[in-house]
Amino acid sequence: MSWQRTGIRAEAIAEGALVAATVGAHSLVLSRVAGEIRAADGVCPHIGGDLADGSMEEGRLTCPLHGATFDFVTGAVRADPFGVAPPEGGVEPLPVFPARTTDGEVEVDLPS
Repeated sequence: MSWQRTGIRAEAIAEGALVAATVGAHSLVLSRVAGEIRAADGVCPHIGGDLADGSMEEGRLTCPLHGATFDFVTGAVRADPFGVAPPEGGVEPLPVFPARTTDGEVEVDLPS
């Protein structure tokens, strides 16, 4: 893992807003949850939806394609689009990554 700059200023991320970022080959979605900036894979692990086009409510991110819902802090599946109670459903957890702010810019700790 290594800290990578996202090119996104921390003040540009409002509470509950979804902001897309691309760092190298990584598509990410950034958000502020309970005042802290968080980062996750930007592609839904279920069917590949662009999660920056989804919705966020109380720290839960919903995919715009099929409605899978994830805890944005832990990546845990909260609702399977087919009504199967997690973790038994067919949706994998959402990869999440540590985030920090350095000189006002968001950095994410990504796999090398």
